[in-house]
This record gives sequence, C-alpha cells and structure tokens, in this order.
Amino acid sequence: MDSKKIFSGIKWATLQTIIDIAFRFGIKFILIKLLLPEQFGLIGMCSIFIVIAGAAGELGMSAALIQKKNENEVVPMYSTAFWTGIMWGWVVFLIMALVIGPFASYFYSEPKLIYLIPVLSLSILFRPLGLIHTVILTRKLNFKSLAKISNISAIIAGLLALILAFFGGGVWALVLNMALAPVISLPLLYLNVGWKPKWEWKKEYFNNIFGFGAFSSTTQILSMIMYNVDNLVIGKVFGATKLGYYTLAFSLTEQIRQTISAVLNKVMFPVFGNVQDKKEVIKGYFLKIIKLNAMVIFPYLGFLIVFATDVVNFFGPEWGEAIIPLQILALATMVHITVNSFASILRGIGHPKIEMKIILFTSVLVFLPSLLIGVYYFGIIGAASAVLFNKIALVILGLATLRKYIDVSIHDVFRAVFSTIFIVLGSMAIVFCSNLYLPEFSTLLKIPLYFTLCFGGIIYSEKSILFSLTKHFA
Repeated sequence: MDSKKIFSGIKWATLQTIIDIAFRFGIKFILIKLLLPEQFGLIGMCSIFIVIAGAAGELGMSAALIQKKNENEVVPMYSTAFWTGIMWGWVVFLIMALVIGPFASYFYSEPKLIYLIPVLSLSILFRPLGLIHTVILTRKLNFKSLAKISNISAIIAGLLALILAFFGGGVWALVLNMALAPVISLPLLYLNVGWKPKWEWKKEYFNNIFGFGAFSSTTQILSMIMYNVDNLVIGKVFGATKLGYYTLAFSLTEQIRQTISAVLNKVMFPVFGNVQDKKEVIKGYFLKIIKLNAMVIFPYLGFLIVFATDVVNFFGPEWGEAIIPLQILALATMVHITVNSFASILRGIGHPKIEMKIILFTSVLVFLPSLLIGVYYFGIIGAASAVLFNKIALVILGLATLRKYIDVSIHDVFRAVFSTIFIVLGSMAIVFCSNLYLPEFSTLLKIPLYFTLCFGGIIYSEKSILFSLTKHFA
C-alpha cells in the first residue's frame, strides 16, 4: 500500500472532517438555538429506529466489497450488490413506514412520529443507488472526491434546513437537514464515477458478499442499538424534553467522535484490508491513529468538561439540565478514543465475527443493566454514567482482542496518548484553579488561555509526528 495514497487519504479525510464539523454540526447547533428541547428530543426518539434501519439496509455490503484484496474478484460482484441493495432498501423502507412509524408513535405516545420516521427513512431508498460508486472511490483511496461530495451535500442540506427553521419549520428543519444530504450526493457520485450496473444478479456473488457482510451488518446493528438504546429508555421514561437535553450532550461529545472516527476509519479500512497479513504494519497504523485522535479530540473534550456550563448556556437557559450529562459523556468519549479504530482493524483483517461478539457482550452484560439502573435512580445523569461504564468495558475487551491479533499492549496505547493526556489535564487544572481563585477572570479570556496551553503543549511535545505529517501533506 502506497504511503503517499494513505496520507493523501488522511489529508482529504481531515479536510472533510473539518468542513463536516464546521457546517453539519455548526448548522445543527444553530438549529438547537432556534428550536426547543422537546423538538430536538423528537428526533432523538426517531434515532434508534433510523440508524438501525440504515445499518440493516446496507447488509454490510460496502464493508464486504472494500475489504476484498483482488480487484478482479470484486468488480464482477458490483451489479449483484447494487440490485440487492435497491430491492432490500425498499423492503426496509416499507417496514419503517408501515410498521415502525406507528409502533414508535404508540410506544412514545407521540403522534408526530408516524410522519417523522417515514420521511427520515427516505435516505434508505437513495443510499443503495450510490453504494457501488462510494465503494469504488474508497477502494481507490480517492477521498478527495468523497470529501467534496460529502461537504457539498452537507452544506446545501444544512442551508435549506436553516431557511426552513427561520420560517418556523420547527422539527421539520432538523428532518430536512438529516434526510436531504444522501439525495444531493447521488448526482455528484455519478459524475465522479462512470460505473453502470449490468442487468444481472448472481447467487454465488450474493453468498460471497453476504457471508462477510452478515457479520459486519449485524455488528453495525448491535453497535447502533448500543449507541441509541439510551435514547429509547430516556424517551420512554421521561419524554421528549429530557431526551432533548441528553441528545444535546450526546451531539457535542460522542457524535463528534463518531464523525471523526468514521472518516479516519473510512481511510484506514481499505488500508488494513491490503496489509491484513502484516501485523507490525497494522499495529503502527493503529497507534498513529490513536495518537492523532487524542491530539485532535482530547483538547476539545477537556474544554467541554471545564466549560460545560458556558457551553450549555450558549444554547439558552432552557438547556441547563444538559450540563452534568455533557461532562460525563465527554469523559466517556475520552476513554473510547484509546480503541477508536479497533472495529475497523478487525473488519479489515477479516474478523468481523469477533467485533460482533465484543459488541454483543458489552451491550447485554454491561450497558443495558447499568443503563436501566442508572436511569431509574439518577435520570439522564445515570444514563450518561452507563455510557461511561460501557466505554471502560469496551476498552478492556478491545485492547485484549487487539493484543491477540496485532500484538498491541495497554502500555503501547498509554505511551501513544500519554503526553496529550498530561497536557490536557494540566490545562484543565489551570482553568479549574482560575475558576476557584480568580472568579473575576473573564471566560472569554480563559477559553483562549486553555486552548493556547493545550495546543501549544501538544505542538511542542509532538513536533516530530506533526513535522512528518506536514511533510506528507505538502
């Protein structure tokens, strides 16, 4: 695997992430200021059903096609995967519109969900149309084109959603922001990739793809359930308003991590597939990804912990109950960073079944019990604490598994993130002390002080890797 291609992929993935966060999340946070917690909570109620349908709708086909090493083997499978995706997409959409929508409305006692869920599910019909085009660009590590397509789609969808919100569209502005991007991306994908499907469908190809994709898809579904079952429980027990508080905290922490991780993993998954027999190479890539994740995300998460009150108050006093869940979820996300790409590695080296077992174990034996106990006794603070406990369990099992397959140890991971953790904790301590002993010191001065200390220290301590990255990106 050409290292120039890898670093070019990371460069464009990084650019996509920056623009993604700046526009997608920026627009989302503007919408939060314009809308009420209850309206935001309605989307949270839909989320578990939508993300599960999205994972089920793809059948793990893109992961199965991307991890194939031989181009001559994978190209004939494209048409079978394309037609399978379209047919299955319609099945999933009809289930969502005719079964899940009414069920969710009854379960939450929210009549609006009957209409919200089918509209949010429309993307399930459009994504299969661009599945193979995305796979082709990913296999070629052409993340420059993927970044442009993703960013243009997000910007157009976001701007239209803002216009709708300003004209009183309410919750439908959030729906438009989520549902429109996949539709906009389709013509852009077809302009970039000239592939056209053949009128053929072969059972042997389907069995080959689905043999790998079944585990990958099941794992994705389990992951989506794990990441969203807290929304299900909070929405059922406390209603849309409290779920809105929790969803805000989740959006500021775990969703940011998921966005950055998804982009990095999109780059590294085909890389891991191409070097799946080279344990030392994969180990090196993994530790570099962990280090880069920590350097980028830890300062932001530390900021959320020490400035949580200011961040939440920015959205308005009605969001005050999100402060403590935000701090706990920021800490949980820090913990998760240490195994941020383990799932991509297991899929890339051909072991999706192991990933599925880990997700199943942590979901059933750790997350669900701690979530139910936490919500019962402590409400949304208990739910956030359950996420933290689950992340700790995931790190323990994830690192134990990676030690077996790529010989990476806890010491290796700790050494990769130690300097960043030390710098971020030191910067947080300085701000915390200033809050105690210099309360008159303006927050507008503390925030730049915090980030100056964080990034100044990180640039100094990690100058060698930053210099190396700059050289490759130039």
